[in-house]
Amino acid sequence: MPEQVPLFLAPMAGVTDVAYRLLARETGADFTSTEFTAASGLSRQDTRSWAKVETHPREAPFIPQIFGGIEDEMVETTRLLSKNADVIDLNFGCPAPKVTKTCAGAAMMADPDNLVSMVERCMEASDAPVSVKMRLGTGQNTITVLEIAERCAQLGVLRICVHGRTLAQKYSGVADWDMIRQVVEVAQPYGVPVIANGDIVDA
Repeated sequence: MPEQVPLFLAPMAGVTDVAYRLLARETGADFTSTEFTAASGLSRQDTRSWAKVETHPREAPFIPQIFGGIEDEMVETTRLLSKNADVIDLNFGCPAPKVTKTCAGAAMMADPDNLVSMVERCMEASDAPVSVKMRLGTGQNTITVLEIAERCAQLGVLRICVHGRTLAQKYSGVADWDMIRQVVEVAQPYGVPVIANGDIVDA
């Protein structure tokens, strides 16, 4: 009997609201997370931002995903969400220009020290486990995912999700599954599981 691999519903901006996530759970997803939400809005108690991280008891575990380029905002948002969340997921994978121009999302992959510092401080502020999502790097002749993944694993993140493309690739071409396998190899000694992401384009 082959080992059952858990299925994660990828968070999708403007799509994965609570109703969508409940439907996904009922039809086979093992884990769901909210659409990624800006820490800038959540940390300011913006009502529209908090509406994106609503949940329902049937969704458990509740996993809000947040993004941001300002460390203090990310830390404060993690602290606030961790009061009710089962896991906090930090997004370092979004390639959208409106996100990366604020040095958030996949743009963070260009600065491993800054990214790892943010993860460490969020973990310290959180009452819930912290997971991370990332890409292979920015694509500017630098692949940083192996260094960042290993350092995050050393910190003790719950799990690491890797989209097998760079920021520059966005969603073009195909995901690099060999690089994802290499991430598994660097995270494995720390007992941190790796989630592969990319290339599922339809149902």
